[in-house]
Amino acid sequence: MRLRWLTVAVLLAGVTAVPAVADPTPSPSPSPSPSQRSPAPEAPLKVTVTELLPRAPVAHGAFEVSGTVKNIGDTAVTDVQVRLKVGEIVTLRSDLHAADTDRPVTYSREGARVILANPLAPGESATFDIRTDLDALRIRSLGVYPLDVEARGNAGAGFQSLGLAPTWVPFFADAGPRQNRVAVLWPLVDQPHQMVTSTFADDRLATRLASTGRLGRMLAVARGAGRRDCGGGVITAAGLRQKPPTRCEAVPITYGVDPDLLAAAATMASGYRVAASPKAVAGQGGAVAEGWLDSLREGLTKGSAANAVLALPYADPDVTALTRTSGGRDDVALATVLGRSTVGDVLPTTPLTTVAWPPAGPMTQGATDALAGNGATAFVLDESAYGQPDSEPDSTPQARTILSSSATGTELDGLVVDSDLSTLVLGPESRILGPRLAEQRFLAETAIIATQRPGEARTFLIAPDRRSDASVAASTAALRDLGRVPWLCPVTLGAVAAGTERCVEQPTVKSVGPADRGTLRSDRANELPASYLSGIAADRDVVAQLTDAVLSDAQDTAVRNAVAATKLRLRQAVARAESSAWRSDATGGQASANALHTEVGRLVDRLVVRGGKALLTSSKGTLQVSIENTLDVPVDVRVRFSSKTATLSNAETGLVQIPAGHAVQAGVKAEAQRSGQFVVFAQIVDRNGEPFGQEAEVIVRSTRFGRLALAVTAGGFGVLLIAAGVRVARRAVRARR
Repeated sequence: MRLRWLTVAVLLAGVTAVPAVADPTPSPSPSPSPSQRSPAPEAPLKVTVTELLPRAPVAHGAFEVSGTVKNIGDTAVTDVQVRLKVGEIVTLRSDLHAADTDRPVTYSREGARVILANPLAPGESATFDIRTDLDALRIRSLGVYPLDVEARGNAGAGFQSLGLAPTWVPFFADAGPRQNRVAVLWPLVDQPHQMVTSTFADDRLATRLASTGRLGRMLAVARGAGRRDCGGGVITAAGLRQKPPTRCEAVPITYGVDPDLLAAAATMASGYRVAASPKAVAGQGGAVAEGWLDSLREGLTKGSAANAVLALPYADPDVTALTRTSGGRDDVALATVLGRSTVGDVLPTTPLTTVAWPPAGPMTQGATDALAGNGATAFVLDESAYGQPDSEPDSTPQARTILSSSATGTELDGLVVDSDLSTLVLGPESRILGPRLAEQRFLAETAIIATQRPGEARTFLIAPDRRSDASVAASTAALRDLGRVPWLCPVTLGAVAAGTERCVEQPTVKSVGPADRGTLRSDRANELPASYLSGIAADRDVVAQLTDAVLSDAQDTAVRNAVAATKLRLRQAVARAESSAWRSDATGGQASANALHTEVGRLVDRLVVRGGKALLTSSKGTLQVSIENTLDVPVDVRVRFSSKTATLSNAETGLVQIPAGHAVQAGVKAEAQRSGQFVVFAQIVDRNGEPFGQEAEVIVRSTRFGRLALAVTAGGFGVLLIAAGVRVARRAVRARR
């Protein structure tokens, strides 16, 4: 679906600057479709529509189109005029989509034209303002009409069509439709930039957070949508301004925020460094990050709409891939808790916990269970989570669908994103047609959905792709239209999740039943590879052992704070390596995984046991080693001794606390069952008795006598005693003689 817009952009570029088509008379004539035109760089006139009012035309009402015509050719154009051309009504969404690449025939209408100043030299622009009414345009029936704003003139080859701006006009006659309710989930998500330490891998986030950057634009759109704007009134042919028959409601926005982005911005605001060779340099985005965070906070506290925050699990992990293993499910749970606490620390709000937003694509039962275990009862799903339907539905299905039951028996709802609306709201046509007509294309899409079932009130969800970019002017206007046109009304995502969404003007209208979306996909399409995650899992297990069973659990406040900071830093690093951002950036993912692996190895190597030589001079002796802790926090460990060639008893020390940056001696009373020299292995073990790090060798020399040696020694001593006694007796006998 997204690729279609690239094709549309190319085709519309050709529509905006079209080759000359012979038309010597100003009589009504059809305009050729884009498929009948080929883009021509020499097309001299560029038409830009800056205003088209009203957004919701009424029967017999006034209609106004204004804008500019610019000569982008190298020849002066004379006899320049602009006219409006209207085509046949479109009532099907599929036909509207087809018309994006195969423009319908349109016809000029009498009285819907204006003559501009002549001549128009190369590079010069002229404004136009066409004021007419719907009767003159012959717009009378329920539906959406193609409207072409055409510039004509003489560039030296006769009076011709020299430029075109295609758009649409929605019309509901006197009987307006039921309002369709629309919730907006607006992503503020990027890829991880911060490394395991406080150093950043690059300084690209500073560019993206700036007002001219992607994240700056996305935040500006959401802030602007929350401000009331009723739109301009139409100026009639008589010069009177007609008040627009539109509403003026503020649009609530739910920010879908990656907490890692918030944490990174907060770190940048307080000063940070960026990796460089030969050493890290100071980052340049501190003020930009602080300004972006301040703007986000103001949007949550000072807007006229009830904005909210949906916290993604920390670093937006690949939930589906991770939850295929038990360890991965634990990671998702930990990332969810960490994400919510991070949002609460950085922003003045409590995040929404009843909704989960997993990455686009297949969704497994394990993923729903893992997220439901942290309180989610509704899941925002991309259309790609489901298989392709066998046939095109007669009307657009609403967002709510029955998902499944969780492992706890809780009924779960799926909230399926409308991908076309979510793309159009970003204003993808803005660069080609300008922001006003990009907004108008969004209005046409919403209107034709409403015409499918004008007597029903359905609920739809707009949630652009996580790392989307937006045209600020077009996107802001499109979101404001949710609170302005009569066939739409804005609702909050939290209300949709709870099933309590209502329009202000239609508070008692009941929702239609859940849509049948078919079966969820569970394949591994686009997931992080299992081989990649297995490497992360190995480092994650070492991190868990270090933080949970090695670092000291002493009650001293300073120690507890230092240990907590280390745990947080490592937990964040694991989450960043598991980010779904690496689905489309394998190189970046591997760099993140390598950084984690290097840091884990470095930390493990900073807690070592030193071997050496030991001497046991009796049946019992002391085996003693040195434990060195060069970590920044204290640890609580034991040392276990073992030998493959000798039997040792009482060969494990008690729990020893080693302060940060210190070494201590640890030993045990050991009894060797043999004499001579043999090797004893010293291994650090955690509080749970599990080995940690590398073992060390201790060369032991034992002088203990065995039983045979003692018997021989005793026998020899007895012989000596007997021999001595015989000699003493003989001397006594001689003495008597």
